[in-house]
Amino acid sequence: MLRAITRTAISIRPVVTLDKATLDRMWALYAPHHNMTRSEFEDKLATLDEVALFIRRKDRALIGFCGLRHLVVRPATGRPVATFYMGLTYLEPEFRSSGLTQWMVVRRVLGPLLSPRFGRVYFWCDCLTYRPYLAMARNLGEYYPCPTRATSDEVLEVITTLGKTYYGDCFDEQFGTVRKPLRRINEHEAHVSAADVEDPDISFYLERNPGYDRGDGLIAICPMGVRNLAHLFRRQLRKGLFASPKQPAPQLQFSREVAPAGRSVAAV
Repeated sequence: MLRAITRTAISIRPVVTLDKATLDRMWALYAPHHNMTRSEFEDKLATLDEVALFIRRKDRALIGFCGLRHLVVRPATGRPVATFYMGLTYLEPEFRSSGLTQWMVVRRVLGPLLSPRFGRVYFWCDCLTYRPYLAMARNLGEYYPCPTRATSDEVLEVITTLGKTYYGDCFDEQFGTVRKPLRRINEHEAHVSAADVEDPDISFYLERNPGYDRGDGLIAICPMGVRNLAHLFRRQLRKGLFASPKQPAPQLQFSREVAPAGRSVAAV
């Protein structure tokens, strides 16, 4: 994460402030990997509140972005909770293991975490591939759905409220998934290899999202409290201390295929 902070900058902007040049750069990154038209992309953007732009410091190049949406949910019991959504996301492969998205999440939730208005703060996403889910499983101590921890009544209520609010009849309350009319992620990003299936977290994701092959998403959520943030920072510190030096990638002359992020962090 420290490496990401020094190499990159994050600019969180209201969607309505994005100019055409920025939208063009975002679309140039996103289009090759998704089954979506430019007008559909902009329509999706319009449903969001903010966009986090990830910028490489040395040349100010846009290397990725993440859409954000926030909603206050009032459970039947307890205090209101603040929820933040992360979606419409793309990050260049070389930055997917850097902790960049985790740092953005921490920045965004600090204000609500310190506010006396909220009992808890949740971050959530509609995981169209296993990578956002794996980011939670690899970096957080508490996340849902989880193979080793029962989902609390409050979390179930929050997931149901988010699903019905944003997805209506496309939300499947039984599985906590969102039915998609078509696969939005192209094959080279959505592919799950035989080795991937051997990973217990990826296998659990596929089990909980039975419509994955047709493009459905799994709603995954995590509380952003002190324990989870401490767990995240410890995880990032260990990665920084013990990570092996990266080898330079070979210079291939044919068209590049984006490799899956495997067990690295892609989104949260």
